Amino acid sequence: MKFSNVKKIVSAALIAALTAGLAAGCGGGEGGNGSEEQTTLHIYNWSEYIPQEVYDLFEEETGIEVVESTFSSNEEMLAKLTAGGSDQYDLVTASNYVIPAMQEQGLIKELNVSNIPNFANLYDLYKGMDFDPENKWSVPYMATMTVIAVNKAKCEELGVEIKSFNDLLDTRLEQNLVAVDDCREIVGIAMKATGVDPDTTDEAEIRSVEPWLGDLAKNIKIYDSDTAFASLASNEVAAGIVYNMDAALAIDENPDIEVVYTTEPCEISVDNFVMTANTQHQAEAEQFIDFIHRPDVYAMCLEAYPAISMNEKGFNLMSEEYKSNEGADPDKAEIERAHLIGDVGDAASIYDEVYSSMKN
Repeated sequence: MKFSNVKKIVSAALIAALTAGLAAGCGGGEGGNGSEEQTTLHIYNWSEYIPQEVYDLFEEETGIEVVESTFSSNEEMLAKLTAGGSDQYDLVTASNYVIPAMQEQGLIKELNVSNIPNFANLYDLYKGMDFDPENKWSVPYMATMTVIAVNKAKCEELGVEIKSFNDLLDTRLEQNLVAVDDCREIVGIAMKATGVDPDTTDEAEIRSVEPWLGDLAKNIKIYDSDTAFASLASNEVAAGIVYNMDAALAIDENPDIEVVYTTEPCEISVDNFVMTANTQHQAEAEQFIDFIHRPDVYAMCLEAYPAISMNEKGFNLMSEEYKSNEGADPDKAEIERAHLIGDVGDAASIYDEVYSSMKN
């Protein structure tokens, strides 16, 4: 996205870091000959969520290299960690509703918020949330809200107006939707459309939405959790069930794209930094979390990937242009109204079965 004042902040930060790096390299102090072994921090993160320039800046300032591996769903991430991935990574970005299971399975360890002074920059609303009341296990990063983004021109051509999730089943939208490839988001929408609790653990209730999902599947052309904005921006589809940041990026590129709020509330999840149980770099991991929540750095992240800000001071650095983008800065009333996806325990496997059946 093209938000000029943030770019100036980013450029200034990078120049300062590069200057510091050059000065350190020219000095004759201890370690200047590169003899000390460099610490490497391994992060397992959602794809398209932290820009490379942030990793580069962290290395320039601290000397700690960051190696990122990515995943496209919580299910993929959990499968990797339970198969031994907790030995491979130090930090993971996990959604709120999987953190209790990660605790129970011994996949993560406690962190020390007192080592993360920039934790104070978070909005009070996002401190001590129900899934981790003392922030012993997690520090929020950003939130994503699944919204309906429409191409006004294409929908008008089709004679389609979307006011409810049920309107997504309109046969005129056949092969004309892009949808996040996310089990809980899509099944949750079906549940709200049909009057089922989106956090139910009752198998019969979960399976009751299969016919609705079957109808929705006929209209989905693309499942994409990484670059859904591209399908919207390029006029490839008429509407999308997408993360708010994909809506923001599409709006920035195509004036025909807008967010519409349905009679049913959106789904929302909070993504958090957690430390793997076997990390050997707890101090460096906490240092990285603190770095991310430094206002100028957090603004860099928002600039690249405009999810919902959890960092008040970072958000305050963003331009009015950014704040006027309804994808980047969704209606606060809609954020309040949104359903925070909850932990469903062992019933998660049933959700997966229902979603897989829909896609196949």
